[in-house]
Amino acid sequence: MNTPDPVRIVRFALRLSLAAGFLSAVADRFGLWKAFGQGSWGSMSAFADYTHQLAPFASGWLLAVIVWAVTATETTLGVLLLTGWWPRLVGTATCLVLIVFGTAMAVSLGAESPLSYSVFAAASAGAAYAVLDTSTHRSADASKNPLQRTQFGRSSQAR
Repeated sequence: MNTPDPVRIVRFALRLSLAAGFLSAVADRFGLWKAFGQGSWGSMSAFADYTHQLAPFASGWLLAVIVWAVTATETTLGVLLLTGWWPRLVGTATCLVLIVFGTAMAVSLGAESPLSYSVFAAASAGAAYAVLDTSTHRSADASKNPLQRTQFGRSSQAR
């Protein structure tokens, strides 16, 4: 009987939860959560106001570019996370986007905000998704000695 690979299960959970977070935020900007009586923004203009809080230097066309670039980035990452394509690239991009967002929140709104919304924990989830490797099959010796494991979860014997 085959038992499920725990690394694969964790990667699957990471990519689904990160995708859900990105796509839910995008759906909120378009008012899709209003039908359920939920959501934070409910419209692109409300999201633009929030974005202006995080990037007070931006207004007019620059604010519009930032709002739409962030929306396109989060939509793209959400879809790529759902598909599982390019996990290292997508996980790394997810981590970086969330670090930038969390840092902007901390600078503009205070350190409590990104911590309470677990932005940096989500960034760590993106990093974990990027580096967890399910393609290697460790030998019995490598699994007994964690010091033999090296970068990106590959054992020194797998190289």
